[in-house]
Amino acid sequence: MVRMFVLAALGLLLAACGVPDLPSLAAPTPSSSPVHPLATFTPAPAGVQIAATWSVVPAALDPTARATPVVTPAATPLPTFWTPIFPGAETLRTDDGLVILRHAAGLVRYGVHFEHDPNAARTVSQWLEADEEALAAVNCGFYWEKGDAYLHMGLLEVNGERLAPVRPKWGAALVVRDHRAAIVRQPKKRIPPMTLGVQGWPTLLWEGAIASGMTEIDDGSIARRTAVGVDAEGRVLWVVNGFGSTLTAFAQRLQEEDIGLIAAVNLDGGASTGLRWREEGSEQDGMDSLPIPCVITFAPLE
Repeated sequence: MVRMFVLAALGLLLAACGVPDLPSLAAPTPSSSPVHPLATFTPAPAGVQIAATWSVVPAALDPTARATPVVTPAATPLPTFWTPIFPGAETLRTDDGLVILRHAAGLVRYGVHFEHDPNAARTVSQWLEADEEALAAVNCGFYWEKGDAYLHMGLLEVNGERLAPVRPKWGAALVVRDHRAAIVRQPKKRIPPMTLGVQGWPTLLWEGAIASGMTEIDDGSIARRTAVGVDAEGRVLWVVNGFGSTLTAFAQRLQEEDIGLIAAVNLDGGASTGLRWREEGSEQDGMDSLPIPCVITFAPLE
């Protein structure tokens, strides 16, 4: 009986303390922003013993889905790889058919082979093969036939020996003197002696731009081409186009970054176009010509 009395007293005490009622729990309210990806519910057909099937709504069909930006990497130009053939000289082949020799003006020994007899003409590769010291050779400027002899058209000089005189106010000439190279436009008849001089026509590039009047000369014909020029660092580049192009397209190509000429003159082209080289003890490489009377050769300094 005492136990019942204690329990009754405890009940009265709790009631007197006023313990509040617990709040009722509200039913959850669906969110206005659905969770992605969305799902749709499809009841199972009658008689099929599965509870439900689910299909995911693609993000592309969900108007509330955020678009993911697609980053397209910028095109990176392929590196240009020059191949040294001797100290101060290197070569390059391009995918569009160019063959190029680049060298420092004062780090090569120049030579010239000119044969007046038309029956003694040789290909560039044959001229190079016959020269025991040279490691590269390229065709010269234009030539013409007078009587039974070939003559070079315009300046041709090596190591102070003038093999053909300047043709005044015609085209331009590469002049190498005192270990420096320059393109001299419309050279004068009296020009001081030089280490190398070769004249051609027309001027393709002048002061970093297409030479004035060059596009008017271009008749649109496509032919193999040879040019010589200098870049911003004063290096000399001999460029041969074996696939063929118009004069204007050739000049524009010479301006591009992998060549980078700021001044250039056109040399003999067509069947005369040829540039060959070899490393010591190896076979020749490059592009050959038909038989021609003249080549310029390059050898290492002694």
